Amino acid sequence: MLSPRLTPARMLALALALLTAPGCLVVSLNPGYDNDSIVWEPDLLGTWHDADDNVTVTIQRGEWRSYRVHYEHPIETGELTGYLTAVGDARYLDLMPARGHDHGSFLVPVHAVVRVRLQTDTLEVVPLSYDWFFARLRSARAVSDLAATFDQKENALITAPTPRLRRWLRAQPPEGPTFGAGATFTRKSPD
Repeated sequence: MLSPRLTPARMLALALALLTAPGCLVVSLNPGYDNDSIVWEPDLLGTWHDADDNVTVTIQRGEWRSYRVHYEHPIETGELTGYLTAVGDARYLDLMPARGHDHGSFLVPVHAVVRVRLQTDTLEVVPLSYDWFFARLRSARAVSDLAATFDQKENALITAPTPRLRRWLRAQPPEGPTFGAGATFTRKSPD
């Protein structure tokens, strides 16, 4: 269950920002995509808004088959690189710090993998459930076939290699407990 301070859109903004506040995120050391699974969806391009928490996300074409993602949330703004990947019938957007920026030798870029569903002018974004991972990791129960731990700030950190992460995602039921509350964005018309 989400804590009262983390509404779905706020969780999305935090995931997009890859903030390091304790107990907020499920991130992966390895990407959720591989070169063969990257897909391109031009309908993702545009500006999207979640009115519930006043979050705006602008998605533009990036280099190769990537997306440049700019987000604005009342508490911060930022830039990310995203890759859309197919895992079975589902689509996931793998978000990480913007490529091309040197973040220093001691910072490791992590990936936030969120499930996306696009229907015309509505974009649903569903993160992995921090609460589910937290309960599993705190009780020392295994996260079936997926290596995971807490990082120093108590984010859930998936350490499994990409192929294992993709197999695990494929095995998760879309409405199962491993996914958190979604946020719904609507496309903003150009001014």
